Amino acid sequence: MLRFVVCLLASLFALAAGATPSIALYYGQQPPYEALRAFDDVVLEPGHVEQLPAGERTHWLAYVSVGEVHPGRDYAKRLPPAWIVGRNQAWQADIIDQSQPDWPAFFVNEVAAPLWARGFRGFFLDTLDSYQLTSHDDAARAAQRRGLVRVVQLLKQRFPEARLIANRGFELLPEIAPLIDVVAAESLYQGWDQPGQRYREVPQADRDWLAAQLKTARDTYKLPVLAIDYVDPAQRGLARQTANRIKADGFIPWVSNPALDLVGVGAIEVQPRRILMLYDRRGSVGLRLHEAVRNATMPLHHLGYAVDYANVYEPLPAYPLAGRYAGIVVWTSGPTNTELPRWLARQISQGMRVAVLNHFGFDPDDQLLAPFGLESVATPDSTGPIQLAYQAPGIGFEFPPTPNRDLLYPVRLSGAGKRLLQLNARGALVDAVALTDWGGFALAPFAVTELPAASQSRWIVNPLDFYREALRLPLLPAPDVTTENGRRLMMVHVDGDGFPSKAEMPGYPYAGEVMLKQLLEKYRVPSSVSIIEGELAPWGLYPAESPALENIARAIFALPHVEPASHTWSHPFKWSKLESGEAEIGEGNSLPLKGYEFDLEREIAGSLDYINTRLAPKDKPAHLLFWSGDCNPTREALQVAAQHDVLTLNGGDTIITRSRKSWSAIEGLGVWKGPYFQVFAPNQNENVYTGLWTGPFYGYERVIETFELTDKPIRFKPIDIYYHTYAASKGASLKALQKVYEWALAQPVMNIYASEYIGKVQDFDRASVAQTEDGLAIRSGPSLRELRLPASAGFPDLVASRGIAGFKREGEALYLHLSGDSALLKLSATPPTQPYLSEANGRLTRFERDGSNVKATLQGHLPLQFALGNVAGCRISADGKPLQPARTAGNISQFKLTTHAVDTLELRCPA
Repeated sequence: MLRFVVCLLASLFALAAGATPSIALYYGQQPPYEALRAFDDVVLEPGHVEQLPAGERTHWLAYVSVGEVHPGRDYAKRLPPAWIVGRNQAWQADIIDQSQPDWPAFFVNEVAAPLWARGFRGFFLDTLDSYQLTSHDDAARAAQRRGLVRVVQLLKQRFPEARLIANRGFELLPEIAPLIDVVAAESLYQGWDQPGQRYREVPQADRDWLAAQLKTARDTYKLPVLAIDYVDPAQRGLARQTANRIKADGFIPWVSNPALDLVGVGAIEVQPRRILMLYDRRGSVGLRLHEAVRNATMPLHHLGYAVDYANVYEPLPAYPLAGRYAGIVVWTSGPTNTELPRWLARQISQGMRVAVLNHFGFDPDDQLLAPFGLESVATPDSTGPIQLAYQAPGIGFEFPPTPNRDLLYPVRLSGAGKRLLQLNARGALVDAVALTDWGGFALAPFAVTELPAASQSRWIVNPLDFYREALRLPLLPAPDVTTENGRRLMMVHVDGDGFPSKAEMPGYPYAGEVMLKQLLEKYRVPSSVSIIEGELAPWGLYPAESPALENIARAIFALPHVEPASHTWSHPFKWSKLESGEAEIGEGNSLPLKGYEFDLEREIAGSLDYINTRLAPKDKPAHLLFWSGDCNPTREALQVAAQHDVLTLNGGDTIITRSRKSWSAIEGLGVWKGPYFQVFAPNQNENVYTGLWTGPFYGYERVIETFELTDKPIRFKPIDIYYHTYAASKGASLKALQKVYEWALAQPVMNIYASEYIGKVQDFDRASVAQTEDGLAIRSGPSLRELRLPASAGFPDLVASRGIAGFKREGEALYLHLSGDSALLKLSATPPTQPYLSEANGRLTRFERDGSNVKATLQGHLPLQFALGNVAGCRISADGKPLQPARTAGNISQFKLTTHAVDTLELRCPA
């Protein structure tokens, strides 16, 4: 029987539509929602849920025990003692007398109703057969069954839309079958021996009996059946085999561990796209500045993997990692704690892959190294030179490897592996970079090496290749935030600093006015513009000038292509120090606002209230904030923003140029701070290109180098024209900005707002990919609409796939265009012959394929441009008007419209 440590789920919606639902069971703490959302329905232990994700396709159901109550449940103390009739010693739970007249109402009001109020929309009814432990004659058992039936009846009456899933309760089916949605049972093929604490194969007699019960539920009562089996997490292959056997029997499988704190194998198998990054942090050194974030994260993001961070000085995860993580990356700078090597060895024994960068995190002791197939090396001379003994092709990716005795980690392979870089320390051979049967390592200084004279760094290994090989990452489509519908994304966002500055131009206009006239009115593309309340408001620094400044801001926000945003109230430069009280308002820490004591609510919600009350049009309220100063907000600052539904941006350090040509100068998408994710700006503003605004003031034109180097040969970032208002105050900087605009608008881009980009990054983190019998099932979320594969992967099979509107090859990448927030992808070695969308500068909000005919809706921020493939001989119309291509090259036809949207783009093509 499933206990309060077991959860269960099934989906009526999918079955009602004629499709078998995918079902997951997760009962552990910290549910991995990003993986579980790949399933149609999931049951969770409500005691481990703080807040359910909103706006999901997945239906979340709550585990509830009907026949028993564990003393730890909050409602247990409210049960009258007379209702307790026995004890289940195996699970340390009290058995409830189901014949008590008031029990059904108590269960519905005290157990189910609070869960419904929290957002659960169904209940898994466990322990329906516990009464058999205390009822020993037919009359007693019949009374208990009648009570259970009353519970189910009242529950369905109170919550008619609720999914009800019965765990066993086979003898109740004649009465409750019309009320429930799924019957479930455990241990059909593989089970768990609770007294013996071991996994076991189910005996044939037990299997036959249970299979007969499940077939009766399915065939006689027409109920879907869920079979739950238990397999050791280290035996993922056996889990897959077991799930396939259950599917072959016509049941819905879920194969996990007994605690159900594992992302197991079901009707689909989640392809984990999260990496657990271990890092070392002590004292005041923040995660944001750690090399694990600055260097090790970006390549993983590009490969399509989200990253969770775990500090090795804190307790490491005790739950199984299989199915939840694609691998572990370790980036430490030296020995950490004694538990780390043993924890890593346990993960490896359970099948997890590990990539070590920089340092293993523990001393090179033979006993600790043995599980990793390594041994320590005695180096005879602590001062002698170190030479390269072997260097594999690819090592020296951005800079040649240069041995450094101070960083030498004296180990070598003693087991299976592939040496990539070997050092010779006076006859002692040391392996510095290698691939192993458990993963791989690239030890300092042969991951990223520092160039002190240039204040720069370079990759010695190619991090993309190293991660792929060490972690054995499968070929999966990467959710992509740089592109949509085959076009590189372009955004403009402005930090409000210097709005009141007088421009060095005739009449000395305000910088905000010059920005309005010379940039925002000239380049009518989506732009997200912020102001600092302390600079503009009558109660700020410049009360006499406030009327003029506010009028300029109102004119900017009234522009139809401008999205209003806040750059805070006091412009904090040092968020953590101001928040902790280590720094005072003013004194280089913020604007010198008299009488103000630092307050996160005032900085975030208060500054937006000011904009929405006095500056923004009523139909265009601001809900966006750009972090100021060091752009390193605390977890608490991110929490305040989340509580007010404020989108936030800024931070990161992407400053790659031709003189700083290294992937180490490209940062990832953002960083987790507790349960909140800070979204980084795609690249940095003019400040870092102008010597911190000391000159040269034309320096921002070099951001074009950044745009080029983050596009080819690999597209790492979208285009973000990101600047401060004061950049409009000098002729040189204004001309540089205009040059940047002109360059960007000459590219084939899709223009978006900063808020849209933030939504894509948020979707990137929670997107899911799962293997099904028909292909890969993708759930991307409401904002993200592009996937990326190596061009060598082939082409989308447009007949077998669903939700794939088209594709475009850019260099060695194949971009796949999604028509909604979910898709099924099947690849083919041959290009499709059906019509498809090659590229567009607008978003698809509808795409319907009927054989060779297509109907679509496109919405953009600028006049539409799009290209279609395989449309020769097709009749094409936009909102009923015939369309002719502007030009055709090969099988691609280009179209241009004067409107920003087309409600019905129709293609009628010969079969």
